[in-house]
Amino acid sequence: MDKRLRWLNNLLCFEVAARHESYSKAAEELYISQAAVSQQMRQLETNLGVSLFRRQSRKMILTGSGRTLYASCEKGFSEIVNGMNQIHEEPLEGSLTVTSTQAFCSLWLMPNLFEFFNEFPNININIQASNRIESLHKGDIDVAIRFYTSTTASQDDGLITRKFGENGVVPACSPAFQTQKQLHSVEDMLGTRLLALAGEEKASWESYFEHNKINLSNKVLRKTVVSSSDLALSAALAGQGVMLASDVMIGQYLKSGQLVVPVDIPHPVRWKSHFVYLKNSPKQQRIAHFCEWLRKKMANHEALQLQ
Repeated sequence: MDKRLRWLNNLLCFEVAARHESYSKAAEELYISQAAVSQQMRQLETNLGVSLFRRQSRKMILTGSGRTLYASCEKGFSEIVNGMNQIHEEPLEGSLTVTSTQAFCSLWLMPNLFEFFNEFPNININIQASNRIESLHKGDIDVAIRFYTSTTASQDDGLITRKFGENGVVPACSPAFQTQKQLHSVEDMLGTRLLALAGEEKASWESYFEHNKINLSNKVLRKTVVSSSDLALSAALAGQGVMLASDVMIGQYLKSGQLVVPVDIPHPVRWKSHFVYLKNSPKQQRIAHFCEWLRKKMANHEALQLQ
């Protein structure tokens, strides 16, 4: 055995410090003092004969050698966890932590989750809403629900990615706003207040108008940019403008009449929904039940859309 494996505790401490870019956050995760983290990092750097970190403001930034070691440590510890998961399968009863976008969690998942609890009362679902792509390898998230415009294989061999649904994107506003602004065509929406999602490049208003053969070169769109779709929804419900929304997200508002589709021309982009989870998760039974329930709910929604 390589004698350097005696530094395993130091390497574990290094992986946590590198992931957080912080000795203090590493200390919190490992339940040790910040001084102990600093000492372990000094020992590791001395034994290796290289610098692993450099301080930048309040962050500890990896050096070139540090990045190389971190990539190996991340992969190595992930393989160890995968091995333990394969021999330790948890029972059906227990909890799952699910992550997805803020909009999907607040507009669709939470309003429908009671049905899952009625069917599986012994499985507790915890929700972690985030508009970032959260890592599943840290062990605190079990299932991610992600949306892509095309179905692609996961680039991570340790993850399983499965498509389970697909939905369109439509313009939506309050009935009062449609009446007030007389919105009956794509051209009518061109001159009104548009609610746009920050950083959205694929299902944008610009690509919507371009798809409908409208030249935007000499036009300035009247856009209010928001950080998440649920904020755009709040503004649309209040009669403040027109949003581009996933039909699955606003289905309940269309059904109740709180929102209408002023122009029945969808955006060319269609979002494909995917489950993402660890290939060797010990919670496979829970994951299977949750994913199958969600797949059926989405399939039912798609069937209603076609009617």
